[in-house]
Amino acid sequence: MDGAEYQTIVLAFEGRIARLTLNRPDRLNALNPQMLEELVDALERVRAREGLNALFLQGSGRLFSAGVDLDTPHFMEHVDDPSVFAGSRLLTGQHRVITALFEQDIVTIAALNGHACGGGGLGLAMACDLRVSVRAARFWMVPLMLDVVQDFGLSWMAQRVIGPSRAMQMAVLGQKVDAETALVWGLVNEVVEDPGALALRMDALAAQIGGMGSDALRMMKMVLRNGERSDLRGQLALEAVANGLTFQSDEFKAKKAGYLAALKEGRK
Repeated sequence: MDGAEYQTIVLAFEGRIARLTLNRPDRLNALNPQMLEELVDALERVRAREGLNALFLQGSGRLFSAGVDLDTPHFMEHVDDPSVFAGSRLLTGQHRVITALFEQDIVTIAALNGHACGGGGLGLAMACDLRVSVRAARFWMVPLMLDVVQDFGLSWMAQRVIGPSRAMQMAVLGQKVDAETALVWGLVNEVVEDPGALALRMDALAAQIGGMGSDALRMMKMVLRNGERSDLRGQLALEAVANGLTFQSDEFKAKKAGYLAALKEGRK
């Protein structure tokens, strides 16, 4: 295992798995400018590291993230810039973390513990490919309670996952969604009982995904992402090119040999 030193997060590498932990438990892992800058730096390190298969994003302490820290420029506290564009400039800079997470070419999984996430914390979770939640988790958006607009990419990501009507319901009414409802809606992929079960599930996923071929896994994510906006003929062509490449990899050849050997032995 090796990692990097930060003040508000922890980044560690374990074989083919990167683990990124929000580490302000005394502030319920609320997002402040320093944490966002450190997250962007850490995500750049993850993207540049070869041979990774997955990134796990989690929170220390009793929950994933309470959202943005209200005592920061997120809500125009301690901002001296008198320009009407001050807020837009600040948020444009802060939103770099969403694109840095969403555009990772490895599988990204959010482990949502506690009364998980609202606002910016939910934005981080939604920027991941998969989300696993404890049963006690709650998910929400709060902006219209403060007469502002939901940011951190949720206006784009939420409706693509749960549909426009449900995204409107969360954003406008501020309704808190429990874990079981989130599972039915597709807001999360799995629900486990408690933080202990969540840790075990993350370890199991790390073992499963860590054993996959890195090239094929990255190619699969690229193909699936492209499929969200391509026509069928274009997608079939991309699948053919992608598999043509993976067929030449040593990882595929080894897996294929093992699979065929198991079939002959009657183990498949």
